Amino acid sequence: MPNDILPLLKELEREMKSRALWSTVEPEASALTSTQPFASDTLTFTEWLQFIFIPKFTLLLHSGQALPVDMAIAPAAQVWLKDEEIIQRILFKIDELVMANVTMAK
Repeated sequence: MPNDILPLLKELEREMKSRALWSTVEPEASALTSTQPFASDTLTFTEWLQFIFIPKFTLLLHSGQALPVDMAIAPAAQVWLKDEEIIQRILFKIDELVMANVTMAK
């Protein structure tokens, strides 16, 4: 099941790029160390997806590490990316697969 998530991460990246939501400028290193949910005090939601979520989740999946047990990104996308239904759907699928993986691991 985690292998099903990797293609969704790639699809998320493609969709963000096609909608001009992919930044060509990396944020300052200090912005990436925020402890706020979604780094909302230092990054936009799309920057968080690009510079924190996608790389860290990809690393988790490639290294076989445990996935988060309580994850819900799609609701945040519904708030911060109201007009981006495709991206919301991708994140909803990722949330579903992660929660299904947690359920199966128990």
